[in-house]
Amino acid sequence: MKAQCIVFPRPLEATVGQIEIGSPGVGQILTRTLMTGVSTGTETRVFRGEQNDSTFPLIPGYENLGEVIEAGPDAALAVGQRVYVRGLCYDPAPYTMCWGSQVSHALATASACIPVPDGVADERAIYAKVAGISLHGVKRAKVAEGEWVVVVGLGIIGHLVVQHAAIRGAKVIAIDIDEQRRTLAKDAGAVEVLDARAPDAVDRVHAITGGGAAVAFDATGRADTLERTALYLKPRAWDDDPNRCGRLVLQGSVEQPVCLDYMALFRREIDLITPRDCDTADMVDSLALMADGRLRPELIRSQVYSYRDAATAYPRLVDRTAMRVLYRWD
Repeated sequence: MKAQCIVFPRPLEATVGQIEIGSPGVGQILTRTLMTGVSTGTETRVFRGEQNDSTFPLIPGYENLGEVIEAGPDAALAVGQRVYVRGLCYDPAPYTMCWGSQVSHALATASACIPVPDGVADERAIYAKVAGISLHGVKRAKVAEGEWVVVVGLGIIGHLVVQHAAIRGAKVIAIDIDEQRRTLAKDAGAVEVLDARAPDAVDRVHAITGGGAAVAFDATGRADTLERTALYLKPRAWDDDPNRCGRLVLQGSVEQPVCLDYMALFRREIDLITPRDCDTADMVDSLALMADGRLRPELIRSQVYSYRDAATAYPRLVDRTAMRVLYRWD
């Protein structure tokens, strides 16, 4: 069958193309796309031509929500079921695939797809991947009830870290240069918000927390902010419990090489945690939290476009006039 797709023919250009997608084989499903999301950091990096191992022209994207329209033998998913589509296995020719989720129909491995709970609207469910990435960091950092947690950088990933940490009972201080994002973080459960540009931000965090936070997430996507983020952490005192070291979490992907002053971490005995993407369980858990109303990705101000308007939407992410873009595939 013929399927529509978003194509980046070259850096900073987006258009709509067409590919041929076959019928599902053993253990595979064919889906009709309901909605896709744009990863504001990674996918715009692809759009700018700065993603390693990507070759133009390409089909981008890794966020796809679809409805099963055909199931192959031994595919444990039913026609009509909504799924978060992973394990894509279609042929993208004449293009290459940079994850390749921006398609109107998808051929995928059924076992890699995640059923969406009833009652979770499409506009929520499409956040399963980015919510899973945020939750994976929160799990890796072992965020616990009552702990002070600082989140620096309140884009999509940072905002969802705020929500996941607050759901676990942590006391969250959210930090960003953008006032709107700070307001959204407050709505999401942060007990305090601070302007990252404030010269006394570190002192204020230490005053609020009584000496520093237990965990600090850097979700800025920048390598040059990590040492400042580490300053928000409470140093481990001599002979204190060695399990109570401050945890610095490098949350999300960073484009530049990461170089840190070793002694700045060593003297304060800070643990550096580097969560890698997310596991299936993180996405399943995030969807369950959406289903019971505790995780509210709709707080993020998304702009919804037809996939046909991709050429208009991507530049809005690059110039930061949009925080989040979703595509409908009607």
